[in-house]
Amino acid sequence: MNKKLMALAVAGALTAPGLAVAQVGSSPGVTLYGRIESAIMVNTYSAVKTAAGVETTAELKKGDVFQPGNAMGVRGREDLGGGTAVWFQLETGVWTERLDSAASSGQHFGGRNSAIGVSSDWGDVLYGLWDNPYKVAWGAGSVIASGQGHAGIIVGNGDTTGALPNAKCTSSLNNGTGSINTTAGNVCTTELTGNATAWSRRTSNSIQWWSPVFNGLQFKLGTAVANYQSASSATTATQPGTQKPKLWSGSVQWARGPITIAGAYESHEGFRQGTSATAVANPKDSALALSGKWNFGPGQVGVIWEQLEYANIAAPGATDNGVKQQNIMLNGTWNVGPGAIWAGYTMTDGGKSCTAGATGLLLGCGADGEATVLSLGYDYILSKRTKLIFAYAKIDNSPTSATFAGSAYYYIAGPAGNNPAAQGQGTASGIQPSTDTTTLAFGIQHVF
Repeated sequence: MNKKLMALAVAGALTAPGLAVAQVGSSPGVTLYGRIESAIMVNTYSAVKTAAGVETTAELKKGDVFQPGNAMGVRGREDLGGGTAVWFQLETGVWTERLDSAASSGQHFGGRNSAIGVSSDWGDVLYGLWDNPYKVAWGAGSVIASGQGHAGIIVGNGDTTGALPNAKCTSSLNNGTGSINTTAGNVCTTELTGNATAWSRRTSNSIQWWSPVFNGLQFKLGTAVANYQSASSATTATQPGTQKPKLWSGSVQWARGPITIAGAYESHEGFRQGTSATAVANPKDSALALSGKWNFGPGQVGVIWEQLEYANIAAPGATDNGVKQQNIMLNGTWNVGPGAIWAGYTMTDGGKSCTAGATGLLLGCGADGEATVLSLGYDYILSKRTKLIFAYAKIDNSPTSATFAGSAYYYIAGPAGNNPAAQGQGTASGIQPSTDTTTLAFGIQHVF
């Protein structure tokens, strides 16, 4: 393979389609697309120790075959004349070895980015299930195309898909579901709801507007219809009154030549509720992110900075349990031989701007919520669409303390334990807090 063809192959494989582009489709017709990546893994989960140094679990090693981020979809476009077109996209998660029919896995058409939209000189308007502008914007700083990358673990505080959450649809506090039902004990079962604390969101009932691209500059705005709301009578002695979840998401991105810069802001209202009838019924959480990347030829570098702010949901007079948390991710690639080395490092300060000893925290406080993620890998290019992947990843979670259990951020392999209380940190895992995870992987990726 000559050097020019090799450069094209490396660029094509390392920037595998994100499976959702700025303007979906550019010519009439229907297109099939997708990505299959499968890796054989060896996973190690560290022993968990108490503040006194006593091991409560033993170290665990196990194997796995995992397929991160696989997807297949169809998208189509029809020109209506006058510069107007209608388009659609239906995308599903796919696996070659897993028998999993859960709706939350995205294993049905419409389970991943799926919508119908209209394009015109004013941009694109779409509605359906789609990544929020905030998620897309901070993703502009991620240059690792392999599924072994770790965006969405600490940055974004976990991936989630579904409708806007309502506290009365989950846990033992459910009392009134849907828009008119006020019967205690019901749960929302007709549609999956998203995690209440995550910012890497693919949102159901999403409505978005994407501006045209002006000299590399594009704006995106998004919101969502809150189909799970409760009547004013749906209250309990241990939960505030009517919950009215709201979401607003916006981003701006500039891309010219080798440089891409993006900024985004998102607000959540009424996603979480406290356990006191006198607490705020609809607290306001927010997220701010800046990201960018530079393609300098032999490689790429990207950076993401994020600040998450969770409002106080404690009862009046109780200890403030709000959290302000900063996350940073650095990553890059460097072409070597018939492929490229890639590496990433992510850290969180664990919410230093919070009150030590507060109860009800989702993230721990300061050192009790700190964590880092390190990943290293090499992509060996076989063709323009196929590559081999060698990867190493390590998550260091904060240890237990006298007040908190430590953090529980998690990577991509199956869980080592069962801890339903470890919510709000990284992807859904179930691992015991303070467990460190190490993954070695060998896989193959094919894009079509």
